[in-house]
Amino acid sequence: MKVIILAAGQGKRLKNYTNGKPKCLLTIGKETIIERQVRILNECGINRADIYILAGYAHELLENQMENVIVNNEYDKKENSYSLGLALKNIPKDDVIVLDGDLVFENKIIEEVLNSKEKNVIMTKEENDLSESTGIKLSSNGYVEEIGKHIKNSGFVYISIFKFSKVVINDFLTELLNEKYEHTWYTSPLTAILKKHRFKNLVTKYKWHEIDFVEDYEETKKMFNLGE
Repeated sequence: MKVIILAAGQGKRLKNYTNGKPKCLLTIGKETIIERQVRILNECGINRADIYILAGYAHELLENQMENVIVNNEYDKKENSYSLGLALKNIPKDDVIVLDGDLVFENKIIEEVLNSKEKNVIMTKEENDLSESTGIKLSSNGYVEEIGKHIKNSGFVYISIFKFSKVVINDFLTELLNEKYEHTWYTSPLTAILKKHRFKNLVTKYKWHEIDFVEDYEETKKMFNLGE
């Protein structure tokens, strides 16, 4: 199993906190967001050598602290579809977990992903307020048919963590590296491959928070009792 952490963005909305650092290097408790992610992955049985970080903005700071850093030098021109494609091209072919570098979560969420009998899963939480979130459209048997911010009535929020088998990689790369997706989020090419590969909706009840805004940062520290 390999893990890709997408951490190429600038985090402009948190610039007063990041001070020129990638957002994943924000301190949360006694460690940075990405240190916490890597620690949790280790505790769940994933070796550091199998964790790959896709960096962009201020990538030198991550290269100085982390192993297996892949650099997207076009982070300011192309979106995370391109970043994910770049990462998949540069890691050994294996089953993969993808997660965003601005997530704070409990160990149990990673355990759920790893222990799922389904080879391909998209992690969600039940949520009624989808105004700023990414939703999913489900089939009658609980598989994901579509994913995107335009989906507002599913009752589930995508939490920016998903797993897929190595047999999916070639088809996924074909979509990710298509020029039409270079300036979009990876949810668009992911939706494209859902027509060929089944992804189960895996719903978690454990704590998770994404940090996009200052309010998110403060809420996350309270949620996980990680105040300064």
